Amino acid sequence: MRKPLLIILSLITIHSYGQDGQFSQYFTTNTLINPAFAGIIPEMEFSSNYKRGGNKEGDNFFELMQATFIYPLKVVTSQEHQVGGIGATFFRESRGFQGIFTSQKILLSGAYTLKLSTFANNYLAFGLQGGVVQNKISNEALMWGSQFNKFFGFDDTLPGETINVDPVTYPTFNVGVLYTVYDNENLFVRDKSFIVGLTAENLNTPKTGDDQEGEISKNVLFKAFASVKLELNPRMHLHPSALVLSQSNNYQFNVGFYLSTMMNSARSNTSVMMHVGSWYRQSDSFIVLSGIQVQQLKLGVSFDLNSETFTSNEVFVQSNPSFEISLAYTLAPSSKVRKVSNPIF
Repeated sequence: MRKPLLIILSLITIHSYGQDGQFSQYFTTNTLINPAFAGIIPEMEFSSNYKRGGNKEGDNFFELMQATFIYPLKVVTSQEHQVGGIGATFFRESRGFQGIFTSQKILLSGAYTLKLSTFANNYLAFGLQGGVVQNKISNEALMWGSQFNKFFGFDDTLPGETINVDPVTYPTFNVGVLYTVYDNENLFVRDKSFIVGLTAENLNTPKTGDDQEGEISKNVLFKAFASVKLELNPRMHLHPSALVLSQSNNYQFNVGFYLSTMMNSARSNTSVMMHVGSWYRQSDSFIVLSGIQVQQLKLGVSFDLNSETFTSNEVFVQSNPSFEISLAYTLAPSSKVRKVSNPIF
């Protein structure tokens, strides 16, 4: 006999699941926010995020992970000049009782970069992204009435049942544009920087299932992102930022800032930066962040402190307290850090 909760979870999850879960440290996910980021990262870079929240034995559990690799494309004449970049991203999400529902996707990104001024660091990048998404229900995580022993409860050695729900696989296509300006090639010398971008995801409005009214398709998701770097003193900077998402007349706003400060001596050969900050995700949660950057290695830890459930829009809801870890490494040919793509982290 099937547990009623599992039946409800299965039906709702496979047919009504909306937008992918969100990383709190969205600024570290680069091409998941905008594929044009692949065109303005000057060195090979690997980045990853892991986020988890809720109780795995309950229906509020979720787990997110992503890994991205970016390779810049350059033209070398009398000077080195970046003309774009390519990237690959793997994303996986698990939700529901013991992660019963899983969604995973592989995305390939390509970007073309234009330098708008000969003497200024002023760039416009265009990005294209395509990939494959698969949604499925994991039978291994299910618990059946036939597997309960009257003496001590659930017994996973007893045979269970199966749900004949085929995985849903579909293609997805995204586009993005970014504009960025900064005052120095070196991140640790740079005093001013600004970046703004716009993304459109699911341009092909892929079919994700069927219900009594017909086909279920994903609507186009728009993302707008902006950040600026403001100098407080030569060793400390303020980084306000915002991310806005819109889908099917539903909106979500993420706003906040963080402080960065140089921890090492000006004479040191090793660059060390500390980051602390806070964000607010509209009607969902407060986010606090702490991070460190040592040369090309960056590590960030954040916590979502739930404020209230966003009951009016289940597309973007993340109503459970959670934690997230981000890790990134720039494979620079020398110790000089020349990251120009993302001024907020």
